[in-house]
Amino acid sequence: MKQIFPEEIEVDPITVYNSDVRTPFKTRPWVLLNMVNSVDGFVSFEGRAGGLSGLADKNIYQIIRGLADIILVGAGTVRSENYKAPKTPQGRLAEFRESRGQEKRPRIAVLSGELNLNPDMGLFAERHPEDKPPLIYTKSESLEENASKFLLSSEIIDFPEKELTVSRVVSDLFKQDGKIVVCEGGPNLNANLLAAGLIDEFCLSVSPRAVGGEDPAAFLNNPVNSPVELTVDRILLEEEFLFCRYLTVR
Repeated sequence: MKQIFPEEIEVDPITVYNSDVRTPFKTRPWVLLNMVNSVDGFVSFEGRAGGLSGLADKNIYQIIRGLADIILVGAGTVRSENYKAPKTPQGRLAEFRESRGQEKRPRIAVLSGELNLNPDMGLFAERHPEDKPPLIYTKSESLEENASKFLLSSEIIDFPEKELTVSRVVSDLFKQDGKIVVCEGGPNLNANLLAAGLIDEFCLSVSPRAVGGEDPAAFLNNPVNSPVELTVDRILLEEEFLFCRYLTVR
């Protein structure tokens, strides 16, 4: 893989991503947002991000997943992408996880206000027996209606008498030993995290594909009050995909 910024050199992506410094804060984790979009701004094709992907992108996707203590994702993305239980990182990815004192596999956390998930999907049904169950953050009223479906397959968390917000979720993820949290969308979750000032790193894969259409599924589906300042840390190139790492200016 070639690095084209800040200097043009051949690099090993496993080493590059695992050598980055990601220091958690006193009360919350480091939050990395990982997304793919087409050159004309779409984050999915026919409802799935996989339609924009390729071998290089899938490789980087697994490398970034391997950084996470916890992977945070919205319920809509879980349904549309038919989420499975995380794969076990192999080789040097596993060695880097062990060196950081992480579990063998990242834990999944789903933000689902309505708890409208299928308890039989792979995310829940195919969990490795050694792993902690997926976390589901939901509203109290949804918990009362649907919790019985997930009692054996997940750990459900609500905030009684408090609004379900991304700030509370991210704070709780820190209590769940989440020092590095990788967020995989969707656009509503991305927008709420950005508005709350909770994104520290953007890993954006630019797919060499154009989708077309009048209303692209946006990377962020709600505007923030003012632009968030970012700095370009690195750009990698492989199979015409651009892999851009941005850091939030603090």
